[in-house]
Amino acid sequence: MKTIAITLALILLAGTLVVPIGFSEAQVSELTVPNPPKNLTVTAVSRNQTNLSWTAPVSSTADQVNGYKIEIRPFCSGSFSILVTNTTNTTTTYSNTGLAEGICYEYQVFALNPAGTGNASNIASATTWTVPSAPTSLTAIPVSQSQINLNWTASSNTGGTLLTGYKIERRDSCAGSFSTLVANTSNTSTTYSNTGLVNGTCYEYRVFAHNVVDTSLASNNVTATTLQNPAPSTTSPPSAPTGLSVTALFNTALKLTWSAPSNTGGTPILGYQIQRNGTTIVNNTGNTQTNFTNFGLLPAHQQTYRVAAWNSAGLGPYSSNATGTTNNQVIIIPTSTSNLGQQVSSFVHQYNDLFKMQRDETIKKIKECYERVRNATPENRKQIKTDCKDELKAITEQYKDARKQFKEDFKVFRDAAKTLIKVAKENKIVTKADVKELKTELKSFAKDTKKIEKEFKKELKELKKESKKTKKDKHDDKGDKHDDKGDKHDDKEDD
Repeated sequence: MKTIAITLALILLAGTLVVPIGFSEAQVSELTVPNPPKNLTVTAVSRNQTNLSWTAPVSSTADQVNGYKIEIRPFCSGSFSILVTNTTNTTTTYSNTGLAEGICYEYQVFALNPAGTGNASNIASATTWTVPSAPTSLTAIPVSQSQINLNWTASSNTGGTLLTGYKIERRDSCAGSFSTLVANTSNTSTTYSNTGLVNGTCYEYRVFAHNVVDTSLASNNVTATTLQNPAPSTTSPPSAPTGLSVTALFNTALKLTWSAPSNTGGTPILGYQIQRNGTTIVNNTGNTQTNFTNFGLLPAHQQTYRVAAWNSAGLGPYSSNATGTTNNQVIIIPTSTSNLGQQVSSFVHQYNDLFKMQRDETIKKIKECYERVRNATPENRKQIKTDCKDELKAITEQYKDARKQFKEDFKVFRDAAKTLIKVAKENKIVTKADVKELKTELKSFAKDTKKIEKEFKKELKELKKESKKTKKDKHDDKGDKHDDKGDKHDDKEDD
């Protein structure tokens, strides 16, 4: 290795070479700058601390390293700045304290020796912990004269560390101030049964998530009224749903459909409980829709489901079991032109169903978010917007892979169909009119899917206009208040 002149590290005093402590003159004359440190990792350990660890440079001069320089880049963007000029020791760990909460930090490390500073290590990053996002989709179901069951969806963002439990608040008679029902559930279960309540009384609830940093913002508020005591003789849980069927939507999802109970128990249906293989996957859908799509399944796997209906009197009996199997990863290649049109129509119908589900869920979430932002205090509005972005992103990711796989499957089908049509035409199995009709069917898939995507974008645009209109109304309200103050001032001057 070519030696490097050490003009900055060596000083000539009275013709004598001054050598750093621990090095011989021969070592110094042959010393080169060290290689980069290896395997830099960064781990967040609290809301204001990250821990760094790396491997010393691997070279003949590794044992001559006498310190490390550490650089930092806050927000994981922009330029690096020096965090530590020289650690003055060979320890390959470092704790960076006093950081801001919930911020991404990037680091790189350089090894030092008397010859100078080596090249940078790999870049590694970590985000300091922060409070979790608010729980969502809180529901409250009265199950008796003295009990209400709560169910919610866990925080989409845990703040970089594990959730440690939930805080539950209740407002008796749905009026006055909230009081703490449970300070910390000390577990991550997303259900809770509130017992010992007064019959025929309204209760309002909200839920907060805990992690080691602090407590999240509140979930949505929900109300429920315990059943009357005694319950009216005309009210009872609904009968079982009927006609449950399960069909494969594609290779990672099954769609359930059923008919509503013939007897609602004298009171409206509030939602449905869905079980898969004997385990509850949805406690209460919170709506009267008689269909549900179970995503995130494995290809070519069989699942068994049953469904029961909720009303204000409680949960009714389950439907009969129904079994379905997800599609295999490999799609079926067409072998005949006789039913190509029907197969293409089936593809279009399935894709439109998938996109409609994503559209409906997205629009529902956007409306919910607008309402939460409108009702939020100024200090909470920013966090709610962040939570909403995370929730909308989760919906997009949920459907992204399914739609991509679906389009890939259709491409394989389409290419095979085109080849089949060509062969059939060459062998005079089909007429020119048949070929034209089949090609038109293949083109209809792209045309129909673009149509529903266009409708989706139009609905989103209208929602944004509605949001801007709400903001304008609030601004006008402020102007009216200002005018009122001016009128009062004029009245005083007239007096």
